[in-house]
Amino acid sequence: MKRILLLTVSILLATSAFSQSDNGPDLLDNAIYFRAAYGFPGGDLKTNEVITSAGQFEIGSIFYLNKVKLADKLKLGIDVNYLSFSGYVNLESGMEDDKSDSYFTAGAKVGPCLSYNIADHLIADVYFKVHPHVFIVGETENHNYEAETQFKLGTSFGLNFRYKFIMVGCEFTSTKYDFELPVAARSMQETSTKSIKLPVTFLSLGVKL
Repeated sequence: MKRILLLTVSILLATSAFSQSDNGPDLLDNAIYFRAAYGFPGGDLKTNEVITSAGQFEIGSIFYLNKVKLADKLKLGIDVNYLSFSGYVNLESGMEDDKSDSYFTAGAKVGPCLSYNIADHLIADVYFKVHPHVFIVGETENHNYEAETQFKLGTSFGLNFRYKFIMVGCEFTSTKYDFELPVAARSMQETSTKSIKLPVTFLSLGVKL
């Protein structure tokens, strides 16, 4: 985990220095943004109704590598989320007894971003990121899926559309988490560890400064 954090900080420092431009501000300048998203989980955790909904909040920046020359209106950058916080819940169990399975993640994201100025102030971003984070267990009503706090490295890729200060986007994230599941045909006291993938599609709305 320390190596991952050190690598993230090193990338931030390097790209910050490399992205300085002498041409003044333009539409594809270094952008700071805040965004919130609603998520649609998939995989076994959704199928077995352990997790049915998700939410996400992020603070980030796009650092453009102005010394990398591409076609007109096209720029390569590094998209960094200084904070990426997500929550996963089972809304169906919450409706029954005001209690719900809940899990949380807190970490950062970093990766390459390709931006294109489509027209006027309309910009499209395509990106891929790695996501070092901690997985935190909240309330677990479904005792067939026990888990402990764990450090993981996930991935994400997505697409943003920006118009002036408004940002809308779609992001797909995927990480495997370790759960303790009861061993079939044995005592419920016996468990085995299983790595379960949690894919989530997030639809986001944000503002760019």
